[in-house]
Amino acid sequence: MLSLIAYEPKSGAKQVEDLTSISDLLSSPDTILWLDALDPSKQELALLAEEFGLHPLAMETYLSPHPRPRVDEYGEYIFLAAHTVGYNPDDLEVRLLELDLFVGKRYIVTLHKDELSFLSMITKRWMTNQELFAEGTGMLLYDVLDSLVDSYFPVLDEMNIRLDEIEDQIFEKGAEAPITQIFHLKRGLVLMRQVAAPLRDAVNTLIRRDQTLLSQRDITYLRDVYDHTLRIVDVLDTYRDILTSALDAYLTVISNQQNVVMKQLTVAATVLMSVGLIAGIYGMNFVVMPEIHWRFGYPYALGLMAVVSGVLLYYFKRVKWL
Repeated sequence: MLSLIAYEPKSGAKQVEDLTSISDLLSSPDTILWLDALDPSKQELALLAEEFGLHPLAMETYLSPHPRPRVDEYGEYIFLAAHTVGYNPDDLEVRLLELDLFVGKRYIVTLHKDELSFLSMITKRWMTNQELFAEGTGMLLYDVLDSLVDSYFPVLDEMNIRLDEIEDQIFEKGAEAPITQIFHLKRGLVLMRQVAAPLRDAVNTLIRRDQTLLSQRDITYLRDVYDHTLRIVDVLDTYRDILTSALDAYLTVISNQQNVVMKQLTVAATVLMSVGLIAGIYGMNFVVMPEIHWRFGYPYALGLMAVVSGVLLYYFKRVKWL
């Protein structure tokens, strides 16, 4: 689905249905265009490439999704590949959603295969406050990137909540083992960092590269986006360290539990072995055994077993094995 907004200072912003008029609209020096394409077909992509004069290699990048954010300059326009994230708190799965942008002096094209809610919000905001278009495509680029980067924070908040739950489960007796949740979260954090760190570098490239497409004011705003990407990468690294520590703590708790079980088994085996030794001695069929024909032999044997068991249990209690 293609959506084209054309802004002119005199008539304001309006939706344009005829996409073949893009080149004619661009011939006007005051026109600002924003074309948003949701899962466009190859024919629609070919039309966009022809109308905007986009390089085939850049269009090829959209058709073959790029796993890492990047920024390329093609003379009169900039190509930027970025990723936002989708998160399912039920199964802890993180999905990467790619957004490709072509930014020219008087136009911006956004291509994406998945519905991105923040783009709809930007469209409503800019159509309501149409004077924003007069700020140029640099401000629209800032708004898109700022919203894309900010979409990471709700996911990070959800992960933080789940991290707290996992830490509680680790030390809660009888709680279900969180090992699966730990590995799911860790995989999601690694996946997010794989796109957040290159996105940070891409934004840094935009604000440091000498170019005529972005004004100094645009670069100042983009520095704010860069600061947000730095924060995201730092948070991801912190969460990854917390998960690693949580995994180590979980393995330590399991090891301690196994040690407790082994101690209990050792105590039981030692007591039973001592009792069995006494029973084995008095169970031997020798003719000459003083206690065999003794009237109190049986109670004596039972009492000896009880005394030995009591002494052993007292000893293990003193050394805190019980």
